[in-house]
Parts: sequence; C-alpha cells; structure tokens
Amino acid sequence: MPYKVEIADTEESNTFLKNLPKDILAKLSEHLQLLGEHPYLGRSIEAPIPACLYSFQIMHAEQNHKFIVSYKIDEGNETIYITSFGRTIIRT
Repeated sequence: MPYKVEIADTEESNTFLKNLPKDILAKLSEHLQLLGEHPYLGRSIEAPIPACLYSFQIMHAEQNHKFIVSYKIDEGNETIYITSFGRTIIRT
C-alpha cells in the first residue's frame, strides 16, 4: 500500500505551488505520487534537522526544471510529509 503524501501547509509551500504552471504542477504531482509508492527513493541527510531529499527533472516549454523536495517519513502513519521545495530552471 503506498504512503500518503502531504505537503506542509506553509506560506512558502503555497506560494511555490501557486507560481508553477499547471502543466508542471500535474507532472510534479506524478513525481510525488511515485515517491509515495517508493518512499525511499530519496536520500537521507544528517543535518540539524534530519530529512530526506528527493530530486527529479521535468521538461517544460524547452526548459529543464530541476526540483528537489525535502521530506520526512512517518512509518507508523504511512505518510510522507513534504517540508520544502526547490527548483532550478535551465533553458535548453
């Protein structure tokens, strides 16, 4: 059974998602669903607050959008909590 994926309800996350084109938002959703099916796709990092990082690329309008999301896994509730997003755009 796949893990449920929840995005932190923060101003930063809401602004990030609101500013994405709808086509990219749909593809982002697909990648997060894939993460829910395979919660250990990302890599664990040791930092002041331990987290996992998951990175992927989406091609859109002749641009390569490189995304990275940080997340935490709650194995008891089978939930992945997305805590932050990052994106770099490379024009091809």
